[in-house]
Amino acid sequence: MPTDRLVPVLATALLLAAPTHAQDAAAPEATTENDFALACAFDRECYDAEACAETAYEMTVSGRVGGMGAGVVLARATLSAVSGDVEVFGTLGGGTLFLQGGEGAARHYLAVTDGAARYSLHMAEGPVAITYLGACE
Repeated sequence: MPTDRLVPVLATALLLAAPTHAQDAAAPEATTENDFALACAFDRECYDAEACAETAYEMTVSGRVGGMGAGVVLARATLSAVSGDVEVFGTLGGGTLFLQGGEGAARHYLAVTDGAARYSLHMAEGPVAITYLGACE
């Protein structure tokens, strides 16, 4: 699903609320029109300064948008891949979803515009950066 279809009706002022751990354990949150899910497939991997190579890296993105403003909303999501889950936050506006997050010595960044996606992982050790190019639907 292209990200421009993820923009909720902006006439309603919505606040993005992070659930507490107690709420998570008690019951799952209800699905709303502000929830979104993307399946991402990356076919190019660029490891630091080395040449890019083919890959078959995949992840899913599930989250919720909200907030208020003229065309830009806040986004909170989870990136899920074989390496684990990462909580991220960012914005959705002008047809582009920007997400960032991570903890410890690694940071994750995802940008999706019209289905085209770039995901990068930046690690303090090295330091090293890995970039993936592909698409999210």
